[in-house]
Order: sequence, then C-alpha cells, then structure tokens
Amino acid sequence: MEIVPQVKKLIELALEEDLALGDITGRIAVPETARSKARIIARQELVACGLPIVSAIVTAGGWDISSVLCCAEGGVVTDGTTLVELEGSTRALLAVERTILNFLQRLSGVASFTREVCSVEPGLMILDTRKTMPGWRYLDKYAVRTGGGRNHRFSLGDMVLVKNNHIDGHEQGIRGALSDVLAKKPPYMSWEVEVRNLDEVRIALEFSPTIIMLDNFSDDLVREAVEVVRASAARPLLEVSGGITKGRLAALAALGVDAVSIGALTTRAPNVDISMRIV
Repeated sequence: MEIVPQVKKLIELALEEDLALGDITGRIAVPETARSKARIIARQELVACGLPIVSAIVTAGGWDISSVLCCAEGGVVTDGTTLVELEGSTRALLAVERTILNFLQRLSGVASFTREVCSVEPGLMILDTRKTMPGWRYLDKYAVRTGGGRNHRFSLGDMVLVKNNHIDGHEQGIRGALSDVLAKKPPYMSWEVEVRNLDEVRIALEFSPTIIMLDNFSDDLVREAVEVVRASAARPLLEVSGGITKGRLAALAALGVDAVSIGALTTRAPNVDISMRIV
C-alpha cells in the first residue's frame, strides 16, 4: 500500500479533528513518563486492509511509537487475531488510538464486504464505481482491490464513459454523442457507453465501443441484450449496473455478461470491529 499525497492529507485532517485541543484525559489521567505496549485486535473475521497506514499515522503525529505488523495485508483473519503491535508513550498510544482504528475499520470493512460479494460468483468480474467517500477515492478503491474486486475508472479523465445525461444533453441524442466521441477522443483510450434499452444497445454497437453498460436492465432484458451483442460484428464487453445485489450475480453470470459494477461495495460496506488494548 502506497501512502500517496491524498492519503497523507486525510491522515493530517483526521489527527487535526481529534487533537486540535490535545488529549485532555490522557494528559491528566496518565503519567507523562508512562510507556506501554498495545495490540490492535480483530474482533470478528475480516480481511485485514490498511495495515501500512498505521506507521504513516504515527509518523504524521510525530510520536515515538514503534509498530510491528502481525499479519499479512489482505489476509483473512479470525476473531482475536492481533493485527498490529505498538510500543511507546502511553499518552501517545491513547491519543492515536481512534485515528488508527477509524482507518482500519473502514478499509477492512470495504475489503471484507468486497470479498463476500466476489465469492458468490468467482468467474464474474466485480467492479467498483466512483461512489466513494469524498477524499477517500484512493483508499476505497485500494480496499476493493484488496478484497478481490476490480477498479472501474478513478476519475472523469481516466476513460470516456458516455452516460444517460451526456446522451440526453446532446441535441442529436445517442448517435450525436457517440459520433463526437469517435471523432474527438484520444485514439488509444478505451471507452464505454451506458444504455437504457435494446434500441440504444443496437445503436451503440454501430460505434464499436470497448464496453456497453446495461443500466437497470431486468434479467430478461439482459438476456436479449446478450443475444443482440453476440449476433453483431462488434464484440464489446458487457457490464451490468443499477442496484445489483448478491442474489442476482449467479443469474447474471449464467446469462453471459462480463462484469457487474456495484456502488454498494463502497457505499454500504459496514465498518468491521477492531479494537486497541493496552497490554
């Protein structure tokens, strides 16, 4: 895991939120010279994600705390597993506790939920979306990869993705929007078009996109769309999106789609239970 500038900014903001006025309880309840060891412990089965961020948080806070990672990043651990061991000033350990846990609980939560979704139908590509926590794009998508999912585009500049509003905002509709894409996009950039019905599928195929996204299609419509695509000369990847649940994955895989994009990987993943205990 690389601690990129965006992550450093998040760490600084998180420490400022918690420690702008210092830690009054630690200052008055714990002797200044006290030193302790602490363990960060999983309280449920989870995918460990974000462990390298612990030392980055300690460094950003300027504390004299040593840290040792006790399990592999991306590994599945059981309840009671020690993830990280820390040693240093007791006051410092208490001051940094919540910031460390907030990052690990969120990252491990997204990774664990992604693993759960991906395990339903291993042959189906599970993609995330840009529906990430503001400022957390890099971390949320890193957690998805750690859990076995794949990243869709990171930003609006990564690839061309013609969505419904682009089509509706063009005076010539879908044909006008796609004609402009072919005429103006960087020549080696892949591109995708989101379609709402079978007529738009057929029109999209005329322009040979890299990917066609079937948005809010029922299983019956997906089946028809797959047949239309297989009968055409163009052979784009087929992605399905729109409120996809784990219960639909087997059916979609059987229908022959290539990928499913699921915003819930990052919007509905619950934080996992991780705690820190002074030894």
